[in-house]
Amino acid sequence: MQTVAGEALPQGPLSVLVGWASSGHAFKRNRVSKVKKVLAAALCNSGYSYRDVAGMVGGMSYIAVRDAYISVITSLPEVKKSHRRAVSIDGTDVALEEKQFHLWLARDVDSGSIITFQASPGVSVEDGVRFLSEVASQCENKPLLRLGHGASQPKGLVNLDLYFATEVNESLIARLGRLLAWGRPESSAA
Repeated sequence: MQTVAGEALPQGPLSVLVGWASSGHAFKRNRVSKVKKVLAAALCNSGYSYRDVAGMVGGMSYIAVRDAYISVITSLPEVKKSHRRAVSIDGTDVALEEKQFHLWLARDVDSGSIITFQASPGVSVEDGVRFLSEVASQCENKPLLRLGHGASQPKGLVNLDLYFATEVNESLIARLGRLLAWGRPESSAA
């Protein structure tokens, strides 16, 4: 367990994002925990409305959710679409007030910069496709994707069968393109 700003956090995307928000002074007030603010910002970054997020995380008004989202997004360095050799993708489950969320994080392996982050109340195939589509939109090429293992395994990608390469050097984003073209995951029997 890592301690960030007095909160014990497991290693993984949550500790990276909360540590980054703490070091960058993204939040001016701390009546609400930084974990809750980062999770709220990640849910907003996934496309949920401020009101929906306020209801999901509890204990925050939709204005507080909006402020947390704007603070996180404006304090992040601008991400430009560029050529990337490899992208690291991690995921973690976050329990917040008896609700379970999955937090996704993509970082450039060479620079360590955050490409994108999202959260979802579940780990469905659609959540995985939406996240990988966002990652692909920030890459000019088809980089190698390095996926977390164990506690950092992005569970929503297991349902896409992306861990089993059909060709030795095939990029996972290329397989994602085929998945989107067919509209459903490939079966492992094919």
